[in-house]
Amino acid sequence: MITLYFAPRTRAFAALWLLEELGLKYELKRLDLDKEEQKSPDVLRLNAFGKVPTMTDGEIIISERGAICSYLADRYGFGTMAPKLDDKRRGNYLRWMFFPVGVMEPLFMAKFMHLEVPAAQAPWGTFETANAVMDQAVAEGPYLLGEQFSAADVLMGTMIRWGLMWELVAGEHLPGYVQRLEARDAFKRAQAIEAG
Repeated sequence: MITLYFAPRTRAFAALWLLEELGLKYELKRLDLDKEEQKSPDVLRLNAFGKVPTMTDGEIIISERGAICSYLADRYGFGTMAPKLDDKRRGNYLRWMFFPVGVMEPLFMAKFMHLEVPAAQAPWGTFETANAVMDQAVAEGPYLLGEQFSAADVLMGTMIRWGLMWELVAGEHLPGYVQRLEARDAFKRAQAIEAG
């Protein structure tokens, strides 16, 4: 049985959305961050950081949304939500799986906190370049891998959506990409679960 430790309006939404996309049965453990339920002994035993998302699949324990989404896509959506190893799109897929957590998240945090990081020392280079790369990545669409929706769209899409909401990013193609993602049935189900 899969169990997702979740809190609304957090990075855990990506894992919830992907579970819905995959049509998997799972138990949702909703945590109240205001009450610091994520710091309970039961959660800390699974994730010493006391953060969401954290997921268990039987005896397997996984934290970090990128790792959770990679695991789910490879284990339960190999060939559909994750291209197979010999698929020529696998390299591009991996790039977009790592880009949201390795580039976008620290970039957004730096911008949100008004931190000036010299471009030569920042893994993302300049904000303008990263923003242009994101916009170009979704330009041809409808998804990052063309016609195939993948777990990379879940990770990139949640970050781009967040960036647009907070006016951290802008681009000709980003709003349309997010609208396509928000129109997906699994996204709508995940939103309803998050709200409920």
